[in-house]
Amino acid sequence: MSAEGVGIDPLPILYLEDSAQDVELVEATLAAEGLACTVHWVETAVRFRQALAEPELRLILSDYALPGFDGLGALREAREQRPELPFIFVSGAIGEERAIESLKQGATDYVLKQRLTRLGPAVRRALQEAAERTKWKRVEEALRESEARFRRSFELGLVGMVIASPTKELHEVNDQLCKLLEY
Repeated sequence: MSAEGVGIDPLPILYLEDSAQDVELVEATLAAEGLACTVHWVETAVRFRQALAEPELRLILSDYALPGFDGLGALREAREQRPELPFIFVSGAIGEERAIESLKQGATDYVLKQRLTRLGPAVRRALQEAAERTKWKRVEEALRESEARFRRSFELGLVGMVIASPTKELHEVNDQLCKLLEY
């Protein structure tokens, strides 16, 4: 599925919210933006924790102020359990200081319920950033694996090897070269 939410399967979203009307409004807003979504709506901390375990999740939306559980607590749990998932606050009462604090703690974005026109672009951007992070993690892992293969070949090689600078300064030699040179 692309970051646009267009594909064979709808975008699986976990939404922590205590108002059914707000859930419907967000679903309608996302649909109007052309984002095909399946929203898993939860209202409590227990159900939120259970839903976090669902491997197909691609995005978390959360109200900031909830009875018995708050958005920052949800953000902390999400960062501990599923740090790869974008987390967007959708709230009517977040305020500038709280919004900044939420971003410092790892939220991807926040959207005011009074300005839901920002939700579609925020979701698209969050998904694009998550895809880029995933891509770079794969690249970094491939680089680590390549480095480990090179290191094994260098250290266990049957031929003498040296790593030198263009100015012929020696940086490393393997044991086999030392044996060959009786050094």
